[in-house]
Amino acid sequence: MKNRDARQFVEIRGFIDSNLTRNITVTTLCRQFIINRTKLQAGFQELFQTSVYAYIVQRRMERAAERILTTDDPIKEIALDSGYKKQRSFNKSFKSIYKDTPGSYRKKYQQSANKDS
Repeated sequence: MKNRDARQFVEIRGFIDSNLTRNITVTTLCRQFIINRTKLQAGFQELFQTSVYAYIVQRRMERAAERILTTDDPIKEIALDSGYKKQRSFNKSFKSIYKDTPGSYRKKYQQSANKDS
């Protein structure tokens, strides 16, 4: 991979990280960065060992998990802020990564935090 291409993929990853609450799709990234879909997906996979979509989901879930643990915000609000229109879809994605529902995840953390106090 050329250095110029690698820099562009790093820039795209930075854009994703800075805009997780926005509706980011592969198509919008292609338009934003003037890159064809195949090159974007192949380059992202080569450089970061994940697909663009999987990266977006992973980062959104990491951010959501942090909010679940550090705030009392309702799960529904966190789901909406994470780019999900339905809490059920959010719960499914969250559970696929953290092997627990967001509510159970929060409950476990709160119990362990209370034990540590």
